[in-house]
Amino acid sequence: MTIFTDIIVSALTLGALYAVSSVALSLIWGSVGMLNLAHSGFLAAGAYGSLLLVERLGFPWWAGIAGGALGGALMGLISYLCLVRWVFARPNFEINIIILTMALSMLIVDMINNLIGPTTSRQPFNLDGRIDLGGAGITSQTILIICGCAIMVAFLQVTIKHTGLGRAIRAVAQEPTAAQLNGVPINTVVLKVLLLAGCIAGASGVLLTAFTTVYPTVGLDPLLKALIICVVAGLGNIPAALTTSFLLAFVEVLVQYTFGTKWGFPALLSIVVAVLIVRPNGLFGQKLQMRN
Repeated sequence: MTIFTDIIVSALTLGALYAVSSVALSLIWGSVGMLNLAHSGFLAAGAYGSLLLVERLGFPWWAGIAGGALGGALMGLISYLCLVRWVFARPNFEINIIILTMALSMLIVDMINNLIGPTTSRQPFNLDGRIDLGGAGITSQTILIICGCAIMVAFLQVTIKHTGLGRAIRAVAQEPTAAQLNGVPINTVVLKVLLLAGCIAGASGVLLTAFTTVYPTVGLDPLLKALIICVVAGLGNIPAALTTSFLLAFVEVLVQYTFGTKWGFPALLSIVVAVLIVRPNGLFGQKLQMRN
């Protein structure tokens, strides 16, 4: 029973980390058909935004999440002004944006290295404590991450399903040309999507680094895991990405407990290969929207 409890707690912890790293990527992918490889930079900007607000400006630890959201939003604004506005809804957008956001990700890492340095720092947004669960335990930080993830996903779902911005996002996601002909300001909608996704990604960067440390390339591994989750779940499906995060986390933890830690990531890659062969559109079957 203790081993089973340890597996469940570990899966919840890992699933929460995977979920917070994937929701923002899934939002942009599903809304504007954009594979944002600068997502790792968004996460890093959020982590450093928290450090700046708490350690440099003297705000309390819990304000770090606001610093992260602001840092991510700034990256979303830069992405739109410098990249997306020039190529969105034009020929080869899907390919061009991959190259452009990859370049932006490298630039963000270089800027952090040059301005701050390649050193590691402890994330100040950290909640101490532990809750005992029959011989095992779950940290207060894990509970904080799970609650933060749930709040972000609920907020995104309410925004997309029950607001004017959400209706505009859905219209642009289905067919940008038709949306524009019906009076939807496409560029404004895309900007708001990037700002919203940036806020979520920045806050996610704070939550992720609370378990590790803050360093310039901290977003690269979460980006890879987020891509795996989005592919397995189905492109742009936020609730599916959330469900898939915890399913894959459970599988990875179970494999690690059974065969050793080194087999966890290969197991995830094997699942991706199997899903793409059997269900090319992902487990939940949402198709990629192609831009013309």
